[in-house]
Amino acid sequence: MKYLTAILCFLFGVINAQTITIDSLKYESRYLFSFQLDSTDANSKNQEETLVQIGKNKSLFISTNMFKRDSMMTSSIINKQPMLNLAGVPKTTMSYKIVKNRDTKTITYYDNFLSTYLDYDEEMKLNWELTNEVEKIDQLSCKIAYINYAGRRYKTWYSTDIAIPEGPYKFSGLPGLIIKMEDTKGFYQFELISFKDVSSDKQLITISSKHDKSKKVSKKDFLKAKQNFYDNFGQQLSQLGITLGQDTLKAQQEKRKKQNNPIELAE
Repeated sequence: MKYLTAILCFLFGVINAQTITIDSLKYESRYLFSFQLDSTDANSKNQEETLVQIGKNKSLFISTNMFKRDSMMTSSIINKQPMLNLAGVPKTTMSYKIVKNRDTKTITYYDNFLSTYLDYDEEMKLNWELTNEVEKIDQLSCKIAYINYAGRRYKTWYSTDIAIPEGPYKFSGLPGLIIKMEDTKGFYQFELISFKDVSSDKQLITISSKHDKSKKVSKKDFLKAKQNFYDNFGQQLSQLGITLGQDTLKAQQEKRKKQNNPIELAE
């Protein structure tokens, strides 16, 4: 399994070495993302830090570890340094990136399956249910809202003291920054770790240039392609000249079967 992880990290790192600009960076918020991939097993709970980079018109949601890895690879290329030892690069369970465009009110979801890059667009159709409820989180006064999205119902805490209509994953549009979100079954949760104004740093929001050439598909076709990738994982690797033992492939298949609780359910 360690051998497989090393192969995938190498392939992914090499592919993601260059970037394209999304927007100028104004704010950064970090969220602890807690999730349970197997709905029948509480021990399958996991956590990962995520990053929301907020610009003038767009924002990027990405795993912090993915962001670090991309940054290290880009720096290596720009400075013409030797190829990094990717075994020491932080790993992530989240290969996808989400760009929200507030002007066009659209979301673009980017992902790749080895060397195949796909993305799909969807409208920001978020029907928030605002309430008069108020709660404090770490001395920060928060208002409460609810939303039904992709088969889950979320309770959401947001603060108008930080009047930025942003949040983690595909969520945005409230009259203040999202501080915390959790679905009613306790499987998925986002909790703000930090927020800061970085506009004086004159930085840019970027993603891999490979995504600029990815194939645009419908969300339905994207999900079909994702399922096909996992169903034919061994064949996909063999096309790249990589052969895995049957025990390793079987272990991967068993692991995938237990991931029965995605953040988005069929509606």
